Amino acid sequence: MEKIKQRPIILVGAIAIIAVLVIVAIQLVAVAPSSGSPYARYESIPQERLSDGAFVLGDPEAPITVIEFADFACPHCQNYSTDIHQLIDEYVATGKARLEYRMFISGADPTYGPYTARLAQCAAELRDGAFWPAHDVLFEIGRAQGRFNQQTARTLADRLDLNYSELLNCAEDASQHQVDQRLGLQYNVQSTPTIMVRTGGSTPEFVTVGPQTYNRGPVPYALLGTIIESAQ
Repeated sequence: MEKIKQRPIILVGAIAIIAVLVIVAIQLVAVAPSSGSPYARYESIPQERLSDGAFVLGDPEAPITVIEFADFACPHCQNYSTDIHQLIDEYVATGKARLEYRMFISGADPTYGPYTARLAQCAAELRDGAFWPAHDVLFEIGRAQGRFNQQTARTLADRLDLNYSELLNCAEDASQHQVDQRLGLQYNVQSTPTIMVRTGGSTPEFVTVGPQTYNRGPVPYALLGTIIESAQ
């Protein structure tokens, strides 16, 4: 009789173990690296840093620059990064627009928001052309895990073939995000992601369509595409 009574308990235990294994498997798949080199998307796209250190992607002769103020630890920025990838492929890689990325700490994660910004800067300082791949990897980690942790630097170093110790040392003092933060506050950026546009050498402006000004949150991709096309 005792054996009969134990069977439901054993069955429940087995189900619980299977459930745990399924969850672990899903998590492993979620954080698995995407196929191909993180550098591949950017091999043929010009990259530079402005005089204040900002990271810019695209042809210097492009008629319009899209400026994104974003935080790697911001969930909305993580989701919007898929639109930014499309923007890069459709408009930046084709020479129609440039993309300027400003690291604006939103407060979504007071510890890892600044830390991941420093890691991205240091990736570029340790290897030419590594900022934008670092940008992609960090957003990929954020989308998959929901938040960053102490393993983030190790993962980034492994994915980008960077020296882990040098990355950590550099991240102690990197400060580009502070420059970007001050600029964002100067332009009255209040949330992330925030998009501004600049044509030629003009002052950056928020996107305005009729009575609506997109000064908080992302600009819909279709609208951004229309603005870029109209600048050609």
